[in-house]
Amino acid sequence: MPQYFSISDQVESELRVQASRFVAWLAPTASREQAEELIAQRSEQFHDATHNCFAYRIGVDDRINARSSDAREPAGSAGRPILHALEARHLSNIVAVVSRYFGGTKLGIGGLIRAYGGVTFAAIDAAKLVPICAVEQFHLRYTYPDSAAVEKSLREFEARIIESRYGSDISKIVEVRQDLAEDFRKAVIERSAGRASIQLVEAE
Repeated sequence: MPQYFSISDQVESELRVQASRFVAWLAPTASREQAEELIAQRSEQFHDATHNCFAYRIGVDDRINARSSDAREPAGSAGRPILHALEARHLSNIVAVVSRYFGGTKLGIGGLIRAYGGVTFAAIDAAKLVPICAVEQFHLRYTYPDSAAVEKSLREFEARIIESRYGSDISKIVEVRQDLAEDFRKAVIERSAGRASIQLVEAE
């Protein structure tokens, strides 16, 4: 199983190349929506920068959602090097914004790639990394009399509830550590005597 990491807190690093100033900022994030919001906030804070380029990665394995932007720098010279730095260090659940203040000397595509990638790597090196556990999502459906049995399994395996719906029966989307997923599935089935439905949610 590939090992992924995020960062414990925001971190910043700065690099100067040919009078251009590059300021890299990394922040942990839990969703694409939060990542986009953080990018907007950082870009507003550094509204006077010539460019605010970014990249983010959310999720693990086949659930990774990644995006990058050159923000009007030459295509492939900024967003992709930032994203590559995140990929190279196996980082996810993270957003990176690099603000550039143009110093009057054009760096060329190669120079930009080195600068954007280099300052992102420097910020990563300054950050405290924390491991991310791969997870599986399950869709549970069960009746109210089986609530106690299912809830016991949810607590025991520290399942994170993503969504809950209550009607004639109970429906939940839950997230469980991948290495515990099969044991969790068996526990739900056994404790409900097979009455609870538990299905793996396939990655989109």
